[in-house]
Amino acid sequence: MLRKLLDYQMSLCEKNKFLAKIRPAFSALDNFMYEAPVNTKTGPHIRDAVDLKRWMILVVVAMIPAIIVAIWNTGLQSFVYSSGDYRLMDEYLACLGSFEDYFAFAGKDNRWMTILKEGSLIFFPIVLVSYAFGGLTEVIFAIFRGHEVAEGFLVTGMLVPLVMPPTIPLWMVAVGVVIGVILSKELFGGTGMNIVNPALSIRALLFFGYPTRTSGEVWVGRDASVVRNSLLKMNNESGRPLIDGYTQASKLNQFNVSPDIKQIHVDTIASNNLGSDVRNYDLIQQYFTKWKETGGEGTLGQLTADQLKGFVTTPLAEGGLGLSAGNYFDAYHFSALQNGIGETNGDWLFLLGNKVGSIGETSGIACLLGGLMIAYFGLSSWRTMIAFLIGAFGCASLFEWGSQFLTADGGAWTAAQYGFPAYKMLILGGLAFGLVYMATDPVSSPDRSGSMW
Repeated sequence: MLRKLLDYQMSLCEKNKFLAKIRPAFSALDNFMYEAPVNTKTGPHIRDAVDLKRWMILVVVAMIPAIIVAIWNTGLQSFVYSSGDYRLMDEYLACLGSFEDYFAFAGKDNRWMTILKEGSLIFFPIVLVSYAFGGLTEVIFAIFRGHEVAEGFLVTGMLVPLVMPPTIPLWMVAVGVVIGVILSKELFGGTGMNIVNPALSIRALLFFGYPTRTSGEVWVGRDASVVRNSLLKMNNESGRPLIDGYTQASKLNQFNVSPDIKQIHVDTIASNNLGSDVRNYDLIQQYFTKWKETGGEGTLGQLTADQLKGFVTTPLAEGGLGLSAGNYFDAYHFSALQNGIGETNGDWLFLLGNKVGSIGETSGIACLLGGLMIAYFGLSSWRTMIAFLIGAFGCASLFEWGSQFLTADGGAWTAAQYGFPAYKMLILGGLAFGLVYMATDPVSSPDRSGSMW
């Protein structure tokens, strides 16, 4: 039945001159459901069941782990952060310590249904807009060039939603997809001719074109203003101090601090939780002794919030550590992130994807499963992914080790970012997602074994 319907619409193109000009628009559905109606005219005459479309669909299959986590995590964050109920937020934060508590939280009062609904309402509209406008762009260029619609956008159309913030307006997605596809792919000749990854180009275009909608407080819920007001309400009603208040800042936002924040500052803040297990503890003790001689009070490792802030922000000449008061808030949260302090800063949470960020980038484990599928299906070489991993981890390790062993006082006075644990670079942001789904792009990545390294 479907075959007859498709054959009928193709026959219309042969009878009508106007329809013949837009034949690629009619053949696109035929291409998707079956195969491109093209016979090879020159050698080699090779026929294979796995054509470009089937190959691209396998890449989409490899994205399924990331898609599942994207829908769940995006819905969960939206459900909690948009509620305006600090009790629900506290219950959520308390459940992060174990799988049993986590699933109990999601199962209570059938919350999982609301979570999946929220995630679906965020994710699938972006998918539809991405495919609709990207597909339309591909069809228009195919008509003008007089060739069949290529299947390359099957992958790009799904990658785009996964690299977007959940609050991105749909019209921005449409604009970004259309312009990005034209500039990054069609200008170079279409599928297989592009020299850059189209999905990355679209993300970069939106980042530089609309920076306020692709960075900052845009990582939770369907409407950034609703989440902002919800958090304000929760913080006011909970009575939490400002520095420990609820926030929708991503972990990369918390990592991106001023170079004026030194390692000794974040170590000192962490010592209130970790005691002498922090770096540079002996040096901190020396400064603390001087600070007490000039009027400071308390016991290192057991300071009140005001005492800790006073010690860290008192000028060096007066025995303190010389951090400006304006940077203390950022230093406090950077310290928690670096040392895994607090309910939301555990490494397992980062790996599982229980954090805010772009829709599909949050789960390192989901990306790992996708990478294994890509390697198993032979969609790309494992060498590309391993080389990417070694390069990223090696570079981060050089900064970490260099800040500790190649500078004075064990790196106490180097910028805190340089001493950040290298392994955390792999699980905080979108590096794992880029490693698996972007670096392995068959068109813009190397195809020779040696060049993959």
